Amino acid sequence: MINIEEILVANGITILMMSFLLICRRKNREILHMEDKIYDGMAIVNLLGALAETVSFMVDGKNLTGGRVVNYISSSLCFVGTVSIGLLWCIYVQLRIYRNYKRIFHKVGVIMIPWIVEVIAVLYNLFGTEFIFKISANNEYQRCEGAILGYISLMIYFAYSIYSVYHSKKQGVNLNFFPILFFVGPCVVGVLIQFFCYGITTSWVLVAVALTFVQMQSYAENLYMDELSGLFNRRYFNAVLAERENTNRRPLHGIMMDINNFKHINDNCGHNIGDRAICVMGNILFKSIPDTGMAIRYAGDEFIVLLSDVDKEHVFSTMNEINSNLAKFNKCKEEAFTLSVAMGCAEFGEGDNAETFLMRMDEKMYEEKRKFHTGK
Repeated sequence: MINIEEILVANGITILMMSFLLICRRKNREILHMEDKIYDGMAIVNLLGALAETVSFMVDGKNLTGGRVVNYISSSLCFVGTVSIGLLWCIYVQLRIYRNYKRIFHKVGVIMIPWIVEVIAVLYNLFGTEFIFKISANNEYQRCEGAILGYISLMIYFAYSIYSVYHSKKQGVNLNFFPILFFVGPCVVGVLIQFFCYGITTSWVLVAVALTFVQMQSYAENLYMDELSGLFNRRYFNAVLAERENTNRRPLHGIMMDINNFKHINDNCGHNIGDRAICVMGNILFKSIPDTGMAIRYAGDEFIVLLSDVDKEHVFSTMNEINSNLAKFNKCKEEAFTLSVAMGCAEFGEGDNAETFLMRMDEKMYEEKRKFHTGK
């Protein structure tokens, strides 16, 4: 039995929560990074999903002009929106953990498969196949056997996000601070209740609660993030190396780099442009590092890339990729500055600690820095 008052209250709360969350996020950030856009996308999809579901229940069984069409469209949007939440969540998890565009580009085709299947199924359903749901001549909604496809797709996304977090922990890339269960837990509860108890709406409001949990936890995680570049910061770098010293991990290489003539950019273009240069450098590193890489803003205009489980050839390949992307940026002339870096690399060997690792990278980097200034 449908309780329209309960639906209006639950989805009304969802719409208010998501609207408030989006407004607060826009006020409290200076720079919009890719993971911010994905998170905002989840909030917007959740808001629209709650709105579409409310419309669907409001017109269900009503003899209104165009009501059956509205019921079909709003119900279809609910199914697509549900799986879209799972897709965006998986992408967000990948970005938040690895901060690596290449990894996303390599995996997004596979990650999108359940979403594409669901969209095709919904479109197929619109042709009157009654595969996922049907709307009777009296404009009454009824779920069909194919409805389970969307729930299975969503559970696949949740399972994959959990796997990604714990797999990254084994790689030594993630320190396991990411609140994966803060999101997945409430969402799974909401979906299961709605699946087994038709007429009770819980999924959208519990996704709203889950997104709020993630936002609250992300404030604590920001201790490990550099707001300007969007990369991990020195605190995170130190934590990763401290854990590596105490455990037997896979091979680790580091590349330290320093922006050439950064003082010149600040002095001649202003500190706002200098900040922009740091932001651009962060984006270039996002695009340059391989799947197993992690980029860090170490201090000022100094950056470090950590590469796990690779050989020296891959290290040099990454350095070439960074230089290549810097050259592409300079060629475009989109900013009032050009960028180049001096780089030095080293391996974190047995018996090493953070100090010796940094010292070797630093020495190599300053050799390149001297060559840049002397031309030799």
